[in-house]
Amino acid sequence: MRKLVIRGSFRSVGVQIGEETAADLPFVRDRTISFLIENAAVGSLRRMRQLASDYVESTKMAFPEAIEYMQGLAYGGGLAFADIALIAFSEEIRTEFVSSPEKCSTLAVPTAQGWLIGHNEDYEPQYFGKMYALDLEIPGFPRVSSLNFPGHFPCLAGSLNQRHVAILNNSLWPEAVPGLSKNAMHFRAALAVDMDVAIGFLARQPALTNHYTVAWGEQDDLLGLEVSNDKTAEERVITFDPGREPYCHTNHVRFLTLKSEDPAVTVKNHTLDRLAKLEGLIDRGDVPRTPEAMLELFSTNDGLLQRTPAQNPTSVTLATVVIRPKTGEMWIRDADPSAAERDLYLSFGRSSLN
Repeated sequence: MRKLVIRGSFRSVGVQIGEETAADLPFVRDRTISFLIENAAVGSLRRMRQLASDYVESTKMAFPEAIEYMQGLAYGGGLAFADIALIAFSEEIRTEFVSSPEKCSTLAVPTAQGWLIGHNEDYEPQYFGKMYALDLEIPGFPRVSSLNFPGHFPCLAGSLNQRHVAILNNSLWPEAVPGLSKNAMHFRAALAVDMDVAIGFLARQPALTNHYTVAWGEQDDLLGLEVSNDKTAEERVITFDPGREPYCHTNHVRFLTLKSEDPAVTVKNHTLDRLAKLEGLIDRGDVPRTPEAMLELFSTNDGLLQRTPAQNPTSVTLATVVIRPKTGEMWIRDADPSAAERDLYLSFGRSSLN
């Protein structure tokens, strides 16, 4: 897996990342269009572009710097802005039409060195072997390390910033409500100076229903966060504090009171099986408590937590991320066995708190 070190304004970092990932962007665009046609009810490329345009307009109001980033990414990557918009908002487009994600798994364990969080980033197969790590610094914001998808906003696949704020995401898709882009708000939250600021961006209304694990190493705090909207749930935001007990989440609602049944439960996809496996580890007291053990748990292929393209052609494991916010450390293992460098280590260290 490649690692990019990028510095500059929102537009400038977009240009630089576009240049570095330009070879992948046409493939990602073409496969994203095909994937949405085959696996969602969006119907046509014209409808995709209209939805992407709607999200551009709402993002201009909520986080205009994200649009500057997209403009830079289009310029550096040699694609039309409309193509970048389609890629960047593809999850929101799919969210509006498909309600049963088969995606990420997260486990957080308290240790003597602070919370240790393991996460498998599972997503569409066009990103397999194309993920990249990023060391990003934009003036006026904390420096941030993250795992990333080509063509998307930075920081969506696991992030840890210089203020030791960590964010990981588990998609929840019942009754999607068009509004703010959850991925644009996630990008902004990854640049937050503390946990409360991050949660404010993640929960900004109108929010698509989603789950985040949010941790702040300066206080060694960790919360599970489910966000939604008035159409979908009785609550807009539920935070779950696990205290000093292990915590896990997959891709169905655990805390919100939904106004209709969660489709992830209705279709009985493997989100329930993945949660059961993680809860079993917790119940037996068999959770990993070192970064090495956490990497091993999540990166070992079992067809459940870790899935190859052959095992699940619509949602595959792209990489394993392990974060220890208190010590400012992040480990990434590429799920592609052919990667020239599968393991990466990124660290801020305690000195970054000053």
